[in-house]
Amino acid sequence: MTTKKIKSLLLMNENKKITVTLLAKKMNVSKATMSRMINTFYEQGLTLDKGKCQLSKKGQEYIEKIQEKIKNLTYWLQETSHLNEEEARQEAIKLYTTLNDETIERICSRIHFNKVFDQLGDLVEFSGHYLEHHLEPGKYNFSFTLFHYKDANVHSMANRGFEHPAYLLIEQHQGFLVFQPIEMKKELLKERITISSKLKSMKYLIQDKEYDCFEKNDCFYIPITDLNFFYTKEERLMQTSLTVKLKVNLLKGHMPENLALLKILFH
Repeated sequence: MTTKKIKSLLLMNENKKITVTLLAKKMNVSKATMSRMINTFYEQGLTLDKGKCQLSKKGQEYIEKIQEKIKNLTYWLQETSHLNEEEARQEAIKLYTTLNDETIERICSRIHFNKVFDQLGDLVEFSGHYLEHHLEPGKYNFSFTLFHYKDANVHSMANRGFEHPAYLLIEQHQGFLVFQPIEMKKELLKERITISSKLKSMKYLIQDKEYDCFEKNDCFYIPITDLNFFYTKEERLMQTSLTVKLKVNLLKGHMPENLALLKILFH
């Protein structure tokens, strides 16, 4: 969606009684041009009536989501430049129309984490419950590595069995570490064959008690409520670790469950 369309929708959301004529004047375009834009909004289900500026429920939800991202981008621009609030807002709208969703998500994620880091101050250790109630709803990418359980310096083969990075999902004051398993392939040179495998199950241990990860959309979810996180103020890094138990489903048969040390880093 173009910058002009985003600005028009924002104005329509701010002024529920705005007319096509006034909107055209504010946007510095002809009434005919604005009428065509309004009709396009109607065809997309964003307005209630053809030729009118009143947003539908779908239109309100759509622009409010955009508005939240623009607000975050505005804050980010003010923090990283010498722009005043209105200048930053106008630039944020332009950025929204040019950046892809993944980039915007990363910027917003960093903004939210910085706010939490600022609140932490000298606090070094805290629970996942704290994050669940202080982070804004959304997805927060993190780096992770799986190591051999008996040797934390050696990477586990299971590390290649996941999409990297994974993400922390915060919704309705609940947080989950979300891991996407992927197919692993290994060539056996002597037999001249390639073995395919994929993680079949994932469990996690807290205080030596074992819990099953629940699965959704082919992903493994680990709740963060009872996990301990550690924050390094100087480097603004947050990390945690836990023991997991993994079972791999081979093309021909199954492998026994294996323990691995999962180290997670937010930076």
